[in-house]
Amino acid sequence: MKFSDSLHVHIFKLSSVFHILVVCGESLIARSGTITNARAGEQVLFPIKHNGTDQYDVTFRLKFPVTFKIFTWKSNNPEKLHIVHPLYQHRVGFNNFVMLNDVHDSDTGNYEIYIDYYGAKLKNREESTFRIQVYEPVSQPETAILGNCASSPNITLNCSVSNGTNYVIHWEKVTLSGILNETYDGTVLVIDCVTEEEQHIY
Repeated sequence: MKFSDSLHVHIFKLSSVFHILVVCGESLIARSGTITNARAGEQVLFPIKHNGTDQYDVTFRLKFPVTFKIFTWKSNNPEKLHIVHPLYQHRVGFNNFVMLNDVHDSDTGNYEIYIDYYGAKLKNREESTFRIQVYEPVSQPETAILGNCASSPNITLNCSVSNGTNYVIHWEKVTLSGILNETYDGTVLVIDCVTEEEQHIY
């Protein structure tokens, strides 16, 4: 039996790969040594593990794709940040965490935090490394059906989104009784009306 002219289109699935997401209110806590996925506009918190009672400095740096110091915070002058990079003015802070506010795509990268302890002289340094991946939320998907079996040997299904990163579009081919036959990846799916033997939902 040929594919029916009345094509049933069932909304596809969108998926992303997330490594670690720890949500704290409106903020996201990054974890050292892992990839943290942050949605554009979120606040990312980088934890500080301070030990002892000595004076100490906290230095926050971008390591990759370029390397530069973002700011330094000093325990003996805690009211302000020192040497704040112009790209991060009004977007960074320190309050038990290093805070990076209103993240966007260009904030994707590797970050380092150095803690230098001081007594009469520099005692030791601790460091942590973080990987942040910023993604744009996926917009509402739009689907289109091109062609029909009455006038064409093929029907083309198209799915697209206007905004978003880190998404994959999957098509599912399901029988009318609900049995999943096949899955397909990609924004476009071409259905052969001649070889299609029964009606399916996509």
